[in-house]
Formats: sequence, C-alpha cells, structure tokens
Amino acid sequence: MIDLVYVTYNSEKWIENCIKSIVKSDYDKKEIHIVIVDNASIDKTRSILEEMKRRYENLFGEIEIVQNVKNEGFGRANNIGFKRCVSDIVCFINIDTELAEDAFKQLEQEIADSDEKTALWEFRQYPFEHPKIYDPLTGETGWASGAAFAVRRKVFEEVNGFDERIFLYVEDVDLSWRIRWAGYRLKYVPNVKIIHYSYENGVTLKMDQYVYGVINNILLRYRYGTFRDICWGHLIFFREILHQEVMAGAKKKLVLEYIRHYKKIFHFFQHGKYKKNRGEFFPSFIHTDYSINRQGAFYKSSMFDSSSDFDKKPLVSILVRTCQRPEVLRESLLSIQKQTYKNLEVIVVEDGENCAEEMIRTEFSKLKIHYLATGTKVGRSKAGNIAMQKASGKYLNFLDDDDLFFADHVEVLAAALEHSEKKAAYAIGLETSIVVESKKPYQYQIKTSRTAYQQGFDRVMLCHHNYIPIQCMMFQKELFLSYGGLDESVDALEDWDLWVRYSMYTDFIFVEKTTSVYRVPYEKSISQIRQKQLDDALAGMREKHKSYKQLIDVKTIAELYEKTIM
Repeated sequence: MIDLVYVTYNSEKWIENCIKSIVKSDYDKKEIHIVIVDNASIDKTRSILEEMKRRYENLFGEIEIVQNVKNEGFGRANNIGFKRCVSDIVCFINIDTELAEDAFKQLEQEIADSDEKTALWEFRQYPFEHPKIYDPLTGETGWASGAAFAVRRKVFEEVNGFDERIFLYVEDVDLSWRIRWAGYRLKYVPNVKIIHYSYENGVTLKMDQYVYGVINNILLRYRYGTFRDICWGHLIFFREILHQEVMAGAKKKLVLEYIRHYKKIFHFFQHGKYKKNRGEFFPSFIHTDYSINRQGAFYKSSMFDSSSDFDKKPLVSILVRTCQRPEVLRESLLSIQKQTYKNLEVIVVEDGENCAEEMIRTEFSKLKIHYLATGTKVGRSKAGNIAMQKASGKYLNFLDDDDLFFADHVEVLAAALEHSEKKAAYAIGLETSIVVESKKPYQYQIKTSRTAYQQGFDRVMLCHHNYIPIQCMMFQKELFLSYGGLDESVDALEDWDLWVRYSMYTDFIFVEKTTSVYRVPYEKSISQIRQKQLDDALAGMREKHKSYKQLIDVKTIAELYEKTIM
C-alpha cells in the first residue's frame, strides 16, 4: 500500500484533474490510500472534495478528507495528513499536479533499487523541471522539492516531520536537510513524472515568494549555518532594503517580517544543536538559494509520454569514444542508462585493444550496446567516424567516456529536433574541474562547477571559436552521410571543425537548458599542457578553414557590422 497526502486551500480548479490522474494510474487502486487536508478553503474546494470522495471511495483503498478550521500552513497540514497514514512509504504531492500513468510503478522500482539509507525520492516535474543540481550517476540531491516526493515513514517520524514554525517556501529544504542530518540520502528520480501547474501563468516572482525567501533563508542559517553564514543572511536582507524595490510594497513587508523573525530565533538555534555532529552533511547557502542550479529553470519541456510511448520515438544513437580506461567509461554508460528517453542504441568504439569489452558485457546488458575495438590505435577522429558509420539512429550524439548526461539530455534534444526543420540542436554543458585521485577504482574530486558557454547560435562566432562542447550537440545522421564526418588528420578541435562544416548547411537550435557535464583538469600544470595542444591545433585549423566558403545573408552581415561599431 502507498499513502498520498494532499493539502488544499482554495484549490477548486485543480482537484478534479488531480484525482482523475490517480484514477488513470496503472497501479492497483485498492493499494492507494489518499488523505486530503483542507486548510479552511472559502471557495468550492470542500464541496468538490466531498463529491470526489463519493465518486471514487469504492475505487481506492480509502479516501480521507480532513477539514481544518483555519489555515494551518503547508507544513502543519502535511503533518496532520501524515498522522492518518499507515504505509511504509508516504507521498506528499501538491494538489495542482497530475501524475503520469506509470508514476507509482516507476516509484516502486526506484524504491526497490535503493538501499535503506536512501530515505526520500523526489519526482520529476513537467513542463518545468526543478533546476537544482543532482548527481547524474546516483541521482543524489542536496534537497528535494516539496511539490512531489515520497519518503520512508519511519524516517519522516524520526526527524519529526515538517517544521511547523516555517510557514512558506523553505519547509521542503528544512525537511530535506534534517533527513540528511540524520544520515540518510535524498534521490531525484526523473522517471517518476508529474505535471505541475505552478507556473501556468508565467514565471513572475510573487510577493510572498520574495519576502519569505529572504527571511526564511536567515532562519535556516541559524539552524544549519556557521556564524559567517548567519552574518551573510542579514547582509542580504539589508542589501535588499537598500537596493531598488523589486515590486510595490515589497520593502515594507520585508521589514515587517524581518522584525517578526526575531521571535523565532530561539526555536531555530535550539533545533540546530546537532550541528556539531552532522558528519558529512554540509549545507549550501548560495545567496537565498540552497544548491547550485542548472541553467534553464524555465525551459518548457514537451508534455511527457508513458515509457512505452518512447519506443515510438525515433532511434537515437549515442556515440562513445574510449581508450583503455573502462573505469572512466563506466560512468558515461551509467548516465546513458539513466536517460528518460528509452529508444536508444549505444555505439562504443575503443581506440586500441578491447579493454572495456568484459565490463560492458557483464554490467550493461540492459543497454543496447554495439561494441567495437579497433585493435591498433587509429585516433579519436577515426574512432568517431567508425561510430557514426555503425549508427542506425535518425539522430546522433557524441558522449566521450569522461563526460556525462543528465537524465533528460536525449529527451530534450530529440524533442527539439522533432519539432523543427533544422538538423542539429545543442544544449548547455556544465563544466566541472576535477582532480583524479585514483584511476582504479576511478575516484576524483570536483573542485569547481561553472557554465562556460551559453551562447545562442551564431554562425559567424562559431567560425571564430567553438562554444559547443561535443556532448552538447545532437544532429541528424543525414548530415554525416551528406557532408562527411570528423577530419581524421587531426586529433584536437575535430568537433569544432565538424560544427563549422555542418553550419554551412543548417542552422542549429539552441536549447537553453543544462543537460550534460564535461570534465576539465583542475591542476594548472595539466591545464597548461592541454591548452598548448589546443593552441597548436588552432593554427592548423585556421589554415584549413580558408577553404570553407560560408554563405551569410545580408541581415547577418548588417548585425555583424553593428557589433563592430558599438
């Protein structure tokens, strides 16, 4: 059995579609227990809830409706609902959502695949995926959005549920961090999908979201932060007061809530007593946010399909070049295995001896992998061309063995191409600088993360320098068949040369979302050697590009001229 907890407050427009999505679920309805807690709504919410209960009470295991006499807030209302739950797994879901048909079956599988130290599973939201960073390999995340997640009942009880002294917007962060404090992990599960209508009217910042975002950030710093963190929290507040008002009346309300927050200081300091024993839990305070975010917070993804529908989508071939380092390759293959887009094949070409063959055969039987080792060294470009020749997909996408995809990479780019006449699309890559501590097993430290390139398609700029990392680009195989592959005479900047050549025949779609990760060396000495190789290759590539004749329309020439005189 699984418990679902919903909180309503003047939610009449959402209830029917929300409940109907549960009805459409392919999960056994008798195993679903629904608890809806209404926070004293004054619209038609209560009557609609009663009607839904009468209509479906014989379909589900149970539907309970709790009527609060006043608005108790998000955290307290969820705690009230939790007390009516009986299952080992409890889902807390916003009422303005609709579940995918296979959401509970996917969740069941994710829970079965998790160890006991994984305590919470955060669902993926459509059309706007929450932008916070997560580990593309394990799914581990620093905190989980309260819009839709499942949690182990015993862990929720252990940490005493939501903190009822927090009224808006960071209840989920606080709960997540207390769970991590207790030694558990949080996991983001992109295959468990919901539609969330939180931004149906656009992405305009709301007054309460702004004010409580600042004030509750200070409260969390009391509980989890250092003295320096707390000072920064107050500094952020005073900066907001001194700067231009973000919306009418915001400063007045911000000052009022700042004065009121002093009544809560003792509560948050008192419940921050475990800071000395938090182990490996290190909270993040990034201005008023709590994690590094990926670019593309409001990139609107296409409406999700069920897993079976993905088989009807065009085949995508992922091209992986590797060279005698199966420990590194394992990570890139894991990130492919976790893709939400299922109609995939993987072409692995090993430049040299077949060191990775056994690992692939024993660990990745679920992936459709075509493996080939060249035997003798042929170079990166030749290996890439072999992969493109072997590929059967309509679309091709490189992923070198030291790069990673986030779970939606293929889904997002394939959808962009399917809805366009253009033949290539690229998204944003997250650059991480690493220090390799061990090659066997492959262990490394991530030192920095940054978005180095987020450049819209500019054919002229692309002729000057490459702003599209190789794993960011998906393109039709037709381009390879018509205009050739990588230049096998070079072993660096070969991807840039390919993009320049393809741009002579098609525009590229720019998807403003971070969907992949590429690594660069952190050590200065290694970076300098790498940069010297690229600089040397650039001179030769400039000479080669003299033979490329690029067609440019008059409008582009005019825009280029305007840039030069500004």
